Amino acid sequence: ADTSARSKCLDSFISIPAIPAHLAGLPDVRVSHGPDFIIVGAMKGGTESMVRCLRQHPQIWMPKEETHYFDRVRCGKKSPFGSDKSYKRHFDGKRQGSVRVVGEKTPVYMHLPNAMTRLRACSPNAKIVVVLRNPTERAWSHWKYWKRDPKKFLSILDELKVPNKRSRHDVLKRGYYDEHLSRIYRLYGRDRCLVLIAERVWKDPIGSYNKLFRFLGVTQSAADAKIVGRHPKRMNASPPPQRSSTTPSCVKKRDLALMDPDHRQTLTSLYASHNKRLFKILGYEVEEWR
Repeated sequence: ADTSARSKCLDSFISIPAIPAHLAGLPDVRVSHGPDFIIVGAMKGGTESMVRCLRQHPQIWMPKEETHYFDRVRCGKKSPFGSDKSYKRHFDGKRQGSVRVVGEKTPVYMHLPNAMTRLRACSPNAKIVVVLRNPTERAWSHWKYWKRDPKKFLSILDELKVPNKRSRHDVLKRGYYDEHLSRIYRLYGRDRCLVLIAERVWKDPIGSYNKLFRFLGVTQSAADAKIVGRHPKRMNASPPPQRSSTTPSCVKKRDLALMDPDHRQTLTSLYASHNKRLFKILGYEVEEWR
């Protein structure tokens, strides 16, 4: 009898009180959650413009700069976070006031298997956002971003000499979306991932951003001029040029901003099989890439 009485007394002492109704549904402050969502790619797919828009939403907090936490070993940069715990606590501290969700953007993650694996181990409940742009256009934009010689653009094919290697210096392989998306789905499942097509975001920013806001669980206020306000900027677009065989390209400097038609055809052919597999994974074709 005495044992039973002591047991009841102990149970009463260690019992955990119920969560007050006004706090129900909010994150447990005793647990480090980390970011609610991460934009993992693709680089030169309009993700920088996306961050600018998301940062204007009163219920979303994002850092302006990329963290590169999960690829810090590969890129050689010193991370501001010493551990997964400090990384997650950094984001947890931003959930205050009107902020409901916090996130970050580092578009190299999608391309690097080890980075995605580390991300999954650290933040298994995060939502993943992927923005895909025509891979040929993406590669060209990437090349120009690095201010490389347009005439040597096809040197990116050298990446194929080591087919299974992945590097943050890759240009061509970043467009193997079928491989990247399959890996992301295996790690996170389809329900926790949202895939947006860059060309459709540019064409219909209000509808695209409201779709993103629904996914993130915040108010669908993309029509607010302070949030989207204008069509997101399309960076480094390259319409097919009308090249003259009688005019040296070095004379017309503006031609250097346009992709050589032969180069375009080479990459379009190379990406064709990857795009076909991607469309099967997505369950639809991206007509804008034709």
